[in-house]
Amino acid sequence: MYNIIRILVLATGISGICYQGYAQDKTQGQIHYELTFNLHASMKPDQLQYKDLVPETLVDKAELIYKGQHLKSFFPDEINKEEDGHKTSIRVATEEGSERYADIDSKKLWWVDRKKNPPVLVEKELAVNEEEKVQETAETRKILDYTCKKLFLKTKKNGTVTIWYTTELPLKAGSPFGSITDKGVVLAMESKRASFKAIGIDFTIVDEKEVMPPADMKIVKTQEESAK
Repeated sequence: MYNIIRILVLATGISGICYQGYAQDKTQGQIHYELTFNLHASMKPDQLQYKDLVPETLVDKAELIYKGQHLKSFFPDEINKEEDGHKTSIRVATEEGSERYADIDSKKLWWVDRKKNPPVLVEKELAVNEEEKVQETAETRKILDYTCKKLFLKTKKNGTVTIWYTTELPLKAGSPFGSITDKGVVLAMESKRASFKAIGIDFTIVDEKEVMPPADMKIVKTQEESAK
């Protein structure tokens, strides 16, 4: 009996070691975010008359899948909510779509433009926007047990955006909105129109096809799109 118990204990220990070894592979996985849209703050002046018909905020989920330095990020472009018997359907329109792909090493981003028929991939460079000013800070906070650094991004369109990014993950950059900064993975962001925060990370095997731009879609350059 003693030998049987000892064998079971050893087997359990080996199993635990194998699991821990796999869990340490952080080069691929999926980051889950909670995304909050500030609907009232996003309304245009001629839309404010309908403010009472629209909830102040809308909360949903966003995802980022990555393998190496390739990523796909996406969030629902149509959100349906029911509260107190009232149904609300909101279509989220962004300049760069709700489905994005990025190659961090080559500094390229693609977003799916579904307004075109058939849909196309719009390609752009992950270059620093000279109109945006970055202000580094010494402040840090823990998000999902990762130390995140705080920075302010001052933009003309969205005002000041607060970003919390970490360099403790192998992925060099990324967020639900593609890539906001090249300093690290963004685990939280706060702005006037939208905010998000990472609520979980699964380090699982990712098929490379999941994070690569669809091969059957036509790729157009940003300049080509703006010229049409």
